[in-house]
Amino acid sequence: QLINAYWFLARVDFLRAKARFALSLNAGRPVVQDRTMITWFDARHPLLYHNYLNAGQRAVVPFSLTLDSDSRILIISGPNAGGKSVCLKAVGLIQYMLQCGMLVPCRETSEFGIFDKLFIDIGDQQSIDDDLSTYTSHLQHMKQLLFEATDRTLFLLDELGGGTEPRSGCAIAQALLEELCRRGSFGVVTTHFAD
Repeated sequence: QLINAYWFLARVDFLRAKARFALSLNAGRPVVQDRTMITWFDARHPLLYHNYLNAGQRAVVPFSLTLDSDSRILIISGPNAGGKSVCLKAVGLIQYMLQCGMLVPCRETSEFGIFDKLFIDIGDQQSIDDDLSTYTSHLQHMKQLLFEATDRTLFLLDELGGGTEPRSGCAIAQALLEELCRRGSFGVVTTHFAD
């Protein structure tokens, strides 16, 4: 009986923690569809929103995003410090929160699909020990993505094609995105390339 009571209390504590966190984010329960898609309204980066709200700082600017069968890949290009990576990370966090059974910081009329695979390549995975340059690391991640990507994959790629000579990086990025598009995968990509 004590063991059963312990597991019951642990579950109640877990649910209470999720509820308190949802309240702190002003999160809601969106519409969940049985297909791969994203139609979000007034989405906010959960950690930024939580930290800024608690610190009494400026408001977090919400964003809306639609990825569907006609427009599966969004490419965000622009200068440094323009918010590209913040948006990319927000997409990953919000989708993952929903797939973990959490309420999300979006308008409740937002629609979420469920993805079988989430693939994320953000940051610099440079490693002297493993003989990996920044670009070599990104190439390994791209290879893994191509090995596993399907029409039920959501990929998030930060600074795609960066870390090498611009023409080569651009050509590889274009070839990768064309193949992912052919497979029907969904994704958000940031880049500094203008074309």
